[in-house]
Amino acid sequence: MNKSIEIHKISSEMTLNLRREILRNNTIESNLCHFKWDKHEKSFHLGAFNNKKIVGIISILNTSTKTNNIRRLRGMAVKKKYQKNGIGSKLISRAEEILVSENIFLIWLKAREKAINFYLKKGYRKIGEPFEIINIGIHYYCEKKLNK
Repeated sequence: MNKSIEIHKISSEMTLNLRREILRNNTIESNLCHFKWDKHEKSFHLGAFNNKKIVGIISILNTSTKTNNIRRLRGMAVKKKYQKNGIGSKLISRAEEILVSENIFLIWLKAREKAINFYLKKGYRKIGEPFEIINIGIHYYCEKKLNK
């Protein structure tokens, strides 16, 4: 399955259904799954496609008004039946390649408790203590310095 996965840049609108399905357990309308920085000119979104169907997403957002060298990873999701097949790894690797090519040196995120080991294996490190996001669960701040 992994060999047939292709990673492409996509619009933020193309992320909405998977954000709702995977990250919000279908509890809200997909149009409420927009993130504040989705449309920023330096933000981008990637989709993982299997036979032209989107099966995974990742959003890289420019949320800083003070520096242009930091990005936030948000809204990473892979359809349940495709999880544990390396798709998340492909998405994050491609996103990091793009960031390095844009001279971005740091990426940060809020990792769900159930996903923290995935990010740690990818070289991210926990920052501070766990915290709870109401209706979603325990999270950890994480960051990774990117090599140029």
